[in-house]
Amino acid sequence: MTTERIVAGLMSGTSMDGIDVAICRIPRGEPRSVALLGARTVPWPEPLAERLRRAHLADAAELARLDRLVGEAFAEAAAGLADELGVTVDLAGSHGQTVYHEHRATTLQIGEAAFIAARLLCPVVSDFRRNDIAVGGCGAPLVPIVDRWLLARPREAVLAVNIGGISNLSAVPPREETRAPVMGFDCGPGNMILDELARRRTGGAMDCDRDGRFAAAGRVDPDLLARLLADPILSQPPPRSFGREQYGATFVDRLLAERQPATDADWCDLFATLTELTARAIADSYARWVAQCCPVAEVVIAGGGARNPEVMRRLAAAMAPIPVVTSDSRGLSADFKEAVAFALLASARVDGIPANLPEVTGARRRVLLGKLTEL
Repeated sequence: MTTERIVAGLMSGTSMDGIDVAICRIPRGEPRSVALLGARTVPWPEPLAERLRRAHLADAAELARLDRLVGEAFAEAAAGLADELGVTVDLAGSHGQTVYHEHRATTLQIGEAAFIAARLLCPVVSDFRRNDIAVGGCGAPLVPIVDRWLLARPREAVLAVNIGGISNLSAVPPREETRAPVMGFDCGPGNMILDELARRRTGGAMDCDRDGRFAAAGRVDPDLLARLLADPILSQPPPRSFGREQYGATFVDRLLAERQPATDADWCDLFATLTELTARAIADSYARWVAQCCPVAEVVIAGGGARNPEVMRRLAAAMAPIPVVTSDSRGLSADFKEAVAFALLASARVDGIPANLPEVTGARRRVLLGKLTEL
């Protein structure tokens, strides 16, 4: 038996901007390293993306059709990259597409794994969140254990932050402190509100604030920012998890009903304020729940927010004097960290390694994550 396997990690986040595929070489046994062989993002066709954004309103028939379409899209995305790299995939880990998440109650990720297994001719691990929920957890976030495997430093703690549709953090203790717990929880909105605002401002022509240009041209509205930061959900102690139910289209509907922009300057001020909200929610989460028990030497950013200069600038200011860097500088792709993470979690699942962290999710115990599909 070889000591390594080729694993495809598949992820589409709450921002629903595309399918991230990462093909990795991973040692068998508890993962401590990963070699990224190749990665890409495959955009969702806009008609399917719009159906996915409305999936929380869908009936059973629509959800069943979307389940198949997403599974087939994931399968083609992984197969295309594997063919390009000239590798045979031994295992795939598919997070699927979240269409509903209710904190500590239930969750639904679609993208039927059987279609992925049939296309790749290998086992597939999927539906990672339910086992944690079944033992009392939130089902999210699940990446903190991967942050510990890949980003822990010998003698200093690190704050690993992913800014996708939702922002979340992992406070990773020094590697030498093997019994110290990892802290991890959702912070607040990431790119989700900004992406929805960009679609509203441009009539669908743009699906994000590219390079933070709208935000950079605006000014923060301090009254609006204070009101948004005062939302009781941001004061809830961890464990906690957020999604479109809190920061999706309905949130933007309410916001625009209260403050409909009349000019370009008004729009830019709104982008600036909500970009500041993303940064401040992360910084406040660290200050309130982490700083006293696990002070960190560095903040390491991944996800789409790492490519938004205005998000990074505002976060650096909010976290000063702690340095803020992207995970690229630490050997882990900022664009594909979560896809890599689900490749690692799939590998852990088939090796029988429990990968949830009860101190993060609130689960009663460690459990295996994911269901195995083999054809």
